[in-house]
Amino acid sequence: MIYHRKWFPFDSKTVQEEVPATSGVYILFSRQECAYIGASKELKADLGRLVQGIENSCLNEHMPDEFQFEVALGDDRNTRREELIGELNPICRD
Repeated sequence: MIYHRKWFPFDSKTVQEEVPATSGVYILFSRQECAYIGASKELKADLGRLVQGIENSCLNEHMPDEFQFEVALGDDRNTRREELIGELNPICRD
């Protein structure tokens, strides 16, 4: 797994330029507080959709402004998501 500890601004340009088109997990932050942790088969596409409009009342209240991601393949992404949820205790849950 590759964990990008760099904090990226949560915007369309950054997602398109920095995020690979592979599977993994992502962490959305709102004012440097962990807002949500997700797993995706296609990081670039899913983060691109999220940055265009979030259909989650909790995330609308805690609007993400930064993100981090890890590349994780197959079942590793769901396992890693659960680990990160335990470590970071996000504000918003599924």
